[in-house]
Amino acid sequence: MVSSRLLFLALRLGLFQACLGALAVLTLGIFNRLLIDDFQVPAVLTALALGCQQLVAFTRVWFGKRSDQCRWGGLRRTPFILGGAIAFCLLFWLAGTTVLWVASAAQAGDNAAVLWRSLLLAFVFLLYGTAISASSTPFAALLVDITNERERPALVSVVWSMLTVGIVVGAIVASRFLGSACASSDLSLVVAAVRQLTVAAPLVIFGLILLAVVGVEPPLAATVAASKTQELGFGQSIKLLRADPQVSYFFCVLCLFTFSLFLQEAVLEPYGGAVFNMTLCETTRLNALWGMGTLVGIASTGFLLVPRLGPQRTALAGGVISAIFLVAIAASGALGSVLVFKFALVLFGYGAGVGTNACLTLMLGLTSPQLAGTFIGLWGLAQAYSRGFATVAGGGLLSLFGGFFGNQNSYGAYASVFLLQAIGLLLAGILLLRVDTALFQQRVQRALGDLLALDLDA
Repeated sequence: MVSSRLLFLALRLGLFQACLGALAVLTLGIFNRLLIDDFQVPAVLTALALGCQQLVAFTRVWFGKRSDQCRWGGLRRTPFILGGAIAFCLLFWLAGTTVLWVASAAQAGDNAAVLWRSLLLAFVFLLYGTAISASSTPFAALLVDITNERERPALVSVVWSMLTVGIVVGAIVASRFLGSACASSDLSLVVAAVRQLTVAAPLVIFGLILLAVVGVEPPLAATVAASKTQELGFGQSIKLLRADPQVSYFFCVLCLFTFSLFLQEAVLEPYGGAVFNMTLCETTRLNALWGMGTLVGIASTGFLLVPRLGPQRTALAGGVISAIFLVAIAASGALGSVLVFKFALVLFGYGAGVGTNACLTLMLGLTSPQLAGTFIGLWGLAQAYSRGFATVAGGGLLSLFGGFFGNQNSYGAYASVFLLQAIGLLLAGILLLRVDTALFQQRVQRALGDLLALDLDA
């Protein structure tokens, strides 16, 4: 039974994730659409600029480590969470201003200005992604600091569910805020509305983040004593990461799981159009079906499955469910049934949510209290790059299989991608059974003691 205190804390901390979800809608939904569709900026330039925020995921490890060592006001995580939030809110405003600057060059037909302003926008998003890393990695480490192993699954369910809630609410609020400008053919009205949104949104989001995290973290003296444990250098931290073979094992399996989970991102909508003759609006709504299933999976797993099965077997269950319904998605094309396709897509999303929750619980369990930020940064690095590579690989595999079936838009090419994805998720679920969080923590603590002993001898 989840206590009311834990539920309130989870909902409060979930506001941070909800804000990140809302920002994702604003950047990828509004900025992306504005540049490509309304102002005809080349899609490759827009994708490069907005995608640059994913290229700096490697900074997660560094920021996680720095938060482990922080002593500002007796706090470790909160200064980084708030500092990063200030930075990404300011950078969101700057990005919006730059987007409109690119749009004005496109409207004037100045291709040279579009190019160099797009490159400047890419630089802004590099800084934006760095600020997100600086804030989100210590935030995840904070969840480790303030919960025990029994409380963590429920906390993960609520906090990460709020990410999806933020995406939905962000989309609704943004469309209401833009109002009649959305349907207007007068681009000056659209520009004015977007300019107002880029000023108002960061102020609201930062206010919600303050409400989410201020006062949550207890002073360091009450949790982790200030000792030489916190003063390990970056090189020593890397040695510690290598001390337990389960670190590299879980890193690789997490990469496989994340890669397999998002392999359909680049092919799902084209599959609906090529095989079922769906319209653009119909294929766009497919993400909502997958998202609803994922939300239910994430929200329920920490309360219903992890406490009964444990995170390892729950991860296997998620992998099996996802694999079964990916096969059903492939079969729906052979049957020509849109109903089967949509039903299988919802349940694939549910299985993905189950597996995601289990992996998040394992991620938070595979940490050390002294170096939670470092470990969380490493796991975040694995997820970020695996997802990016999966999106690219999905399109590449579709083209590769298209060579065998004569056309990349053939049913056989799409079905092959889905079946390969199912195999990857099933394999990842089986491999996650070998993860032992208790043994991991024993080995890390032993290695930590050895490192400190060597440091004292030196």
